Amino acid sequence: MEAPYRERRKIDPTRGARLADGTPNDNDRMEIGPTQLAFTEWAAAGLVAPDLEQMRAFRHKRLVDAVNARDYGAILMFDPLNIRYATDSTNMQLWNTHNAFRACLVCADGHMVVWDYKNAMFLSKFNHLVKEQRSGADFFYFDRGDKIEPAADLFSNEVRQLLKEHAGGNLRIGVDKVMIHGLRALEACGLTVLPGEELTEKARSIKGPDEILAMRCASHACETAVAEMERAARAGVPRGHMSEDDIWAVLHAENIRRGGEWIETRLLASGSRTNPWFQECGPRIVQENEIVAFDTDLIGSYGICVDISRTWWIGDAKPRPDMIEAMKIGVDHIARLHHLAFLPYRQGTIALAQAPEHFAQVRSDFRVRLVFVGVIQKTGGLNEVAQPEFNPAHAVHYRRIIRLLLVGLADIAIGVAQLQAMIGKGVAQRIQGGGIVRLLLQDLTQLRDGLVQLSVLLHGHGHGITHRSVIRLELQGPAIQLHRLRVIF
Repeated sequence: MEAPYRERRKIDPTRGARLADGTPNDNDRMEIGPTQLAFTEWAAAGLVAPDLEQMRAFRHKRLVDAVNARDYGAILMFDPLNIRYATDSTNMQLWNTHNAFRACLVCADGHMVVWDYKNAMFLSKFNHLVKEQRSGADFFYFDRGDKIEPAADLFSNEVRQLLKEHAGGNLRIGVDKVMIHGLRALEACGLTVLPGEELTEKARSIKGPDEILAMRCASHACETAVAEMERAARAGVPRGHMSEDDIWAVLHAENIRRGGEWIETRLLASGSRTNPWFQECGPRIVQENEIVAFDTDLIGSYGICVDISRTWWIGDAKPRPDMIEAMKIGVDHIARLHHLAFLPYRQGTIALAQAPEHFAQVRSDFRVRLVFVGVIQKTGGLNEVAQPEFNPAHAVHYRRIIRLLLVGLADIAIGVAQLQAMIGKGVAQRIQGGGIVRLLLQDLTQLRDGLVQLSVLLHGHGHGITHRSVIRLELQGPAIQLHRLRVIF
């Protein structure tokens, strides 16, 4: 018997007009979002869903404030991830990544316009912050053929008119990613085109309260999907004929089941294919008593990217001793990271937040990753470090995106002079005083001189480092300016 309309008109029949995230509880709505399964799991885990109305307003304000802080007339975005940030709307996201047909303009006065696929301009109308929907931002050959230039001219004149109406005629405009005809047309109509990706990256680097709630929910959904994938692998591999692709397909399915969107990579491998890393999953049949390794790299609920790395040993036999040792190092890494509070620096302190809700709130123009592995690859520009005031993560205040490869803190006080003698081995297995330096070298010939400099540096300054921790230095080619590491010490 067919369920009555009152039971099927809602996504969740147990709720009123709104879902937990404040969006319409309408089974026929156009807006995408988490499924009833996801909401149920989050409630069981004690998670609070974000208020999407507040999250959208926060993001919009971040962009408008960034535009005005730079004295731009507007920010023009073609990157579908930036458009998602600005509008919380989607349209064929993966296809859009290599066929740029959408654009979004956020003006200095907050007026926001979306150019969309001509038959789908309704897809952003659920967001009242989007004031206009238009079409005509497609400047790629597959769509326009030999008539790209006239289309770009028409579009650029629309942008100029919008700047006249909503930016006081300020023709300075930030643009993130644009096809060449679009760029030429914007400049030809008198606009000063400036790099917009810097603006969007810095605007997005600070997360509001509801974004943090969304990140928690998305992470939980990803972890649940990973658990389902593991369950399937442990049940299927012993039966034989379960391929890497079979395992990976479970993650895709479970991500979609919770309102996730896609997976960016195919980074799952098994057995000998796990080394070297970055082999993509394929038809290999996973054997018993083998390792399976993967990175999720998925775009999950609310369009949040969740990247979890895991390895599983599948089988009843005991893993090899070197595998066990590698796992112990990883466990030690995580344990020490939880106790990491401050990174010494001669001109200040970089405060690193432990909790994810603090970790995401990084001030202005620096992007921090939750897991740090090593020392600084590029240290130029470390001229100023702000002191923490309220939120520890606010202490980060640079002009560069810097990758920190850091396991614990540099707690090697005794025996660092042994490093030079160990360079030839490639791996410094043991340093006295409770510390370990592990060098993962690529192209030793090119790095020889730099490694000598590093050993001298550590020998001369290592006495100033505190005790009981680990450094992992991952050195990848001559581009790393090892002589600049002295600013750390």
